[in-house]
Amino acid sequence: MPGITVEELKDLEFFRELQGLTIHMILEAGRVEVYKKKDMLFHAKTLVDEVIIVLQGEVMLYNITKHGNRKIIFILGPGRLLNQSIVSGKPVPVFCEAAGNVRVLKVPRIIFTELMVRQPELMCSVMKEYERYLWRLSHQLKNTTGNMQMERKTAAKLWKLGRDFGVQEKDGIKINIELTITLMADLLGAPRENVSRACKVLSDRKLICYKNKHFTLLDPDGLAEFYKR
Repeated sequence: MPGITVEELKDLEFFRELQGLTIHMILEAGRVEVYKKKDMLFHAKTLVDEVIIVLQGEVMLYNITKHGNRKIIFILGPGRLLNQSIVSGKPVPVFCEAAGNVRVLKVPRIIFTELMVRQPELMCSVMKEYERYLWRLSHQLKNTTGNMQMERKTAAKLWKLGRDFGVQEKDGIKINIELTITLMADLLGAPRENVSRACKVLSDRKLICYKNKHFTLLDPDGLAEFYKR
C-alpha cells in the first residue's frame, strides 16, 4: 500500500506485538483514507463493515443526550481501534468525528475477523483495545458521579488528556489538541458556563493555562492532587 509501511505501523501500539507477516496481510487487504476536521467517519446506529484504526490525528467518539447535547465519550489518537462490534457486526452505538486532519486504515471486517482467527496475536491486540476501553469507561464513571465538584471533574479530564496527548514545553505540558470550552463541556457532559467557571478556578490556582484554544498543565502533579483530594 503506497504511503505506509510495515515499519511505520510497528510504531503504533495496536501493531507493536504483531508479526510482520500479519501486518503485511492487513495492509494488503486495507486502504488509507483521509478526513478533515468535523468530517464524520460514521454515524450512530449504522452498520460499519470495515475495521478502522487511526494512523494520524485524533477523532471523537460521542453520543447525543436526550436533551440533544453532545456527550464525548473518548478522544482517540494514533494506533487506536475505533470499532466496538467487530465480531457481531451490529450497528455502531456512537458517532465518530474527526477532531482535526486524520488518516485512518480501513480493513474489510470479514477479512479482519478471518485474520483474527488465523493470527492469535491479532486477537490479543483487539482484546487489549477492548480492555483499555473498559478501564477508561470505569474511570469516567467514577469521575462523573454527582457528588464530585465540577472543578475536580475538569481537573481529572485535563490531567487525563495531558497524559494521552501532552507535549512537554517550557511552561508545562501542552495538550496537543484544539479544545474550546464548549468542547470541554461536551467531554464532561456539563453546561458550558459551569466548565468555564471550573477552568477559571484551576487557572487562578496556577494549575492550568488556557490560550488560543489550547490547555497547558502548569503543574500536572498539583492538578492530580487537586482532583484526587
